[in-house]
Amino acid sequence: MKQKSASFAHALPILLLCLLCLIPPARADIGPKPEVTITVVNAPEGALYLDLLVQDAPTSSPWPKPEDQNNLDPAILKSLHSLEGDGWVLAYTTGAASHAPVFGDVRPREDGTWHYFYIGLPETFRVAAATADEARAAEVPYTRDFVSNLVYDWQTNTVRAATPAPLRFLTRLAATLVPTLIIEGAVLWLFGFREKRSWMVFLAVNAATQLGLHLVTGAALAQAGWHFLNYFLTVILQELVIWGAEAAAYALLLKERSRARRVGYAFAANIASFVLGYFPLHLLRSFLVHL
Repeated sequence: MKQKSASFAHALPILLLCLLCLIPPARADIGPKPEVTITVVNAPEGALYLDLLVQDAPTSSPWPKPEDQNNLDPAILKSLHSLEGDGWVLAYTTGAASHAPVFGDVRPREDGTWHYFYIGLPETFRVAAATADEARAAEVPYTRDFVSNLVYDWQTNTVRAATPAPLRFLTRLAATLVPTLIIEGAVLWLFGFREKRSWMVFLAVNAATQLGLHLVTGAALAQAGWHFLNYFLTVILQELVIWGAEAAAYALLLKERSRARRVGYAFAANIASFVLGYFPLHLLRSFLVHL
C-alpha cells in the first residue's frame, strides 16, 4: 500500500505543474473560427482581386464593404462584381453573409495568398477572380473544411486542396499522436506499468482515441493551437469523452496493478497530455493550417 502511495506522490507534482504552467490572459472572442487561404497559380499579369461567390445569399449587409474602407481599383472591382448573378453574390465585397461578417481582403497579402476568415465565411462557394479586363469564377462550387488551404488555377478556372485530403489527415493525426504517446508514455512509466502487454494496450488505445478525435474535431484542432483558451474550448469536450473511453479500456485491458491504479493513470495521463500537448500544437499551428 505504501508503494502505491509513493507512486502517486511522485506523479502528483507533474500534474500540478501541468495545470499551473499555463495561465493565459483573458481575451474576448477566442473561440475557433473557420478560415480559408487561397493561392492563385497561372495568374495573369497585373493586379488581381479575388472573392468568394455564395449562392442564395442576401444582396445587402449591415457590415462595412471593402470599398468603404480601402483604396480599391474601381475598374477591377466592377469587373469582380460582374460575376454576380443567377443567385450568386460576392461574400466579402458585397457582404452577402448578413448574419455575420467575413474578414479578409480582395487583394493578396504580402505572401501572395488571399485569406478569408470568421463565422460569416460560407461553407460552400465558388472562387471568383478578376482583373480590369477579365473576370472568372470557378464553375464547380467548393465545400471547405473548418480550415482550408486551396489552390485556384486561373488558366483552368479550377479549385483544389493544396494538400491531398489523406495526407493532410495523416499529418495532423501525427502532430497530436506523437506528443500524446511521449507524454502519456512517461506517465505510464511513473505509474509503474512495465509489462510489454501494458505498452501494447497503451499504443492501441491511444491510436484509436486519437483517430476518433481527429475524425470528430477535424481541422479545427489545427486552428486551436493559436491560443490556449481557444485550444481549451475546442478540445475539452472531446477530452472528457476520451478520458472516459480510455479509463474503461485500461480498467478492462490492463492486467498490471489494481483497477483503481489503471483508472487513475487514465485521468493523470489525459490531464498531462491535454495541457502539455498544447505546446507542440501551438508551434506547429502555422504549418498545420497551411496543409
